[in-house]
Amino acid sequence: MRKKIQIMIGILLILGALIAWFSRGGSDTVYKEVPEAKQSKDYKPEILWPRTEADKEMAGEASGVAVDSKGDIYYLHRGSSEYGGESLIQEPALIVIDGETKEVKDRWGKNMFASPHGLEIDDEDNVWITDITLNKVYKFTPDGHLLATFGDDYPFYMEAALRIRNVLPNLPTGMTKYTFARPTDVTVMEDGSFAVSDGYRNRRIVKFDSDGNFLWEKNDLGNGTGEFNLPHGISHDQKGNLFVADRNNARVQVLNQDGEFLDAWEQKEIGRPFGVEVGNDGNVYLVDGGDALYPNTGRGSHQVVIVNKNGEIINRFGKWGSKAGEMKVPHDVAVNQNGDIFVAELQNNRLQVFRVKE
Repeated sequence: MRKKIQIMIGILLILGALIAWFSRGGSDTVYKEVPEAKQSKDYKPEILWPRTEADKEMAGEASGVAVDSKGDIYYLHRGSSEYGGESLIQEPALIVIDGETKEVKDRWGKNMFASPHGLEIDDEDNVWITDITLNKVYKFTPDGHLLATFGDDYPFYMEAALRIRNVLPNLPTGMTKYTFARPTDVTVMEDGSFAVSDGYRNRRIVKFDSDGNFLWEKNDLGNGTGEFNLPHGISHDQKGNLFVADRNNARVQVLNQDGEFLDAWEQKEIGRPFGVEVGNDGNVYLVDGGDALYPNTGRGSHQVVIVNKNGEIINRFGKWGSKAGEMKVPHDVAVNQNGDIFVAELQNNRLQVFRVKE
């Protein structure tokens, strides 16, 4: 009997040690008191989409926005679906707006996505979209013909294993380097290589060559340098440096093209960055989605923030609301050649532009 008790105690000790090991790490969400932003005198706000009653009826959660080489605006939304939706969206999820007339010139994406999230247009005007339910990164022609799909299929147990890993951060799951776990965004370099922020179940930034071959990853949960807690948006500059909206850490991290840490922007004025875009002027444009998606913490700030390449704030504006110039959970941002800023608003189900005043 004593021997059996000793064996049981030994097993319990081993199990306890394993749980302690798997539980190591983790990172608490960072909260900030953000000073109120003033309305900018440099920009004139306007709602671009939806405008008609028919479009308002089918408009869903705003997800992404991007601008192509001709100045046309691509806007991604979830139609009748929602974050984490399981069924394919029956409405056209991609709305293309003419950069000159601001009229809708194309719609596509029916029955292609379940929960589209990130949107990117590369130098050849190909359209890249991430889907956090299908766990894939897709590459399309400008008119919606599929060119490539990236991401290994999930084995049957993976979602359950990832949910457990939310509690036990070091639990092995058997994922490959090519398995995405709710990928949030993608950015594509001039040479065709691309980097993905793989953020809701993973905590990694991963880069691939133009053929989709793995190059490197950063995959550490935390709030130290080079660690992430929900990397939610990603962009790059002309040197290939990566700018990551590290959402739950309420900061932007900058990595070089090889994934080495360069800088972190953590000042309270930038709030909680959801989306990030490097403009042609070299400035970095952020949207701060605030705390409205975080239980029992208040709405927080909802603003556009413009910083220079050193992370110094140049301008910031916006507040909570549904009028032109106001925002509810700005989710993504894009900038055209003129410096006009386009914002996809998650809870207003719309695309808004802040035009540079002449």
